[in-house]
Amino acid sequence: MRYLLLVSLLVVAQASYSQFVEETYPKTLWSPNDSFFIRYKDYPGLDTFLVSRKKNISPGTDAAPGYYATFLYGKDSVRINYHNHLPYGHVIYLNFESPKGKTTLRFHFNDVTSYFPVEYMDKNKGNVQFDIPEQYELANIIWTLSPAGQKATDLMKEGEYYTRVMEYFKPYMSHPVFKSLNFPDSIYYNKYYEFRENSFAFNFKDKSSSKLLFNGPYYYAYGEELADSSLFGKLKPLVEDFAAKSKFREFYRSNASYYTKEIERAKQLTPVKQMWSWLETEFLRPKYQSYRVVFSPLIGGSHSTQRYFTPYRGGWFGENVMFVCGTARYDNMPGITEKQKEGLMSGIVFTEIDHNYVNPASNRYSQRIDSIFSKRGVWAKSGNNSDFYGSAMSVFNEYMTHSVFCLYILHTYDKPTADLVIERRESMNADRRNFIKFREFNRELIRLRQEHKELKVVDLYPYILDWCAKQH
Repeated sequence: MRYLLLVSLLVVAQASYSQFVEETYPKTLWSPNDSFFIRYKDYPGLDTFLVSRKKNISPGTDAAPGYYATFLYGKDSVRINYHNHLPYGHVIYLNFESPKGKTTLRFHFNDVTSYFPVEYMDKNKGNVQFDIPEQYELANIIWTLSPAGQKATDLMKEGEYYTRVMEYFKPYMSHPVFKSLNFPDSIYYNKYYEFRENSFAFNFKDKSSSKLLFNGPYYYAYGEELADSSLFGKLKPLVEDFAAKSKFREFYRSNASYYTKEIERAKQLTPVKQMWSWLETEFLRPKYQSYRVVFSPLIGGSHSTQRYFTPYRGGWFGENVMFVCGTARYDNMPGITEKQKEGLMSGIVFTEIDHNYVNPASNRYSQRIDSIFSKRGVWAKSGNNSDFYGSAMSVFNEYMTHSVFCLYILHTYDKPTADLVIERRESMNADRRNFIKFREFNRELIRLRQEHKELKVVDLYPYILDWCAKQH
């Protein structure tokens, strides 16, 4: 078998080693029997295709360092290497001919949202991390100081730390970065998440520099594009300039003991391993290998989550990252016990974690969910938080996510704690977030759980959907 190694023979149609690359293989590949095959690195099987096929297709895989696919045709083969830079995609067009026809195949290596080094995966398999990343705190401080942040009602704009932030950065309030962070209410949340969360994908160049590098292992956190094309990515030069002129990194270092204290308190009130174990028992799949809780003392009530995957020792390493607030919202609440604080704080992280289990399970019932929850007026009143969830599926997932948390609370805590946490969760969703039927939904799921004790939570979907269908 003649074997061609594709390294530098490609004709470049459009290329940039900081963005997406498209190339064309320079030779036409002759397949005497009309068939060709693709074998991927690390996978022994073959994907089979006909040159004379009528359907346009674009097979491919995710980008990874050193990754390649081998094309076999007749007695020959050619290896196609990924040779762009992570995290960017790479497309190669290959021209095939056979006695029955000819075709051009578009082969692709996808953009990736993350790529973890093996050392990181070995260290963090089965581990839970809590941290206040420096670049993430920079983004939270800038947003809090910005016109959008100063108008916002969902930030933690009280307490000693907020006062320190305002006093320290007051001389820099005229910095030009703030002119780019003034948004109307209608797009506030999208811009907030796009700026705040995508900062997580950057790293300071070294211990003293204000320069931010887009060098992994995370390349995406929120929005429709990779983080370097996000609002934060586009404003990165101004962010770096603000960090340098304000000596942000000195401020961050001076608050190191405060951040450490906040992290330790978050660990106390957020038993993630306990939640993780319960969810993987009740949903069976997907399985994750690592959790990371990322927070800022300046975050109020706006949270999100993201999933990341990297090939790992013949399988996959999956990490869930939760972007949440600190513990002050419950530590400052009078009249509740330490266990009740734990239950309430757990709800913030749990309802981000379990989206990663609830959402994939919901997809199995997508048509039925769409038909039931498309009657939006039954389930959500316009205004406040519910407007952020535009699709029928997203509304159902919010119902299910918060109700599954209540099942976890009933399973884990004593009755006085469970009663308080569930009552507040119901009030938050039905009264403040405008998911107007949440109380009834939640109590029905609890009843179904008690009636079908032999079933996992994932198996209760048909039953709760039967109940939902009768609410119109």
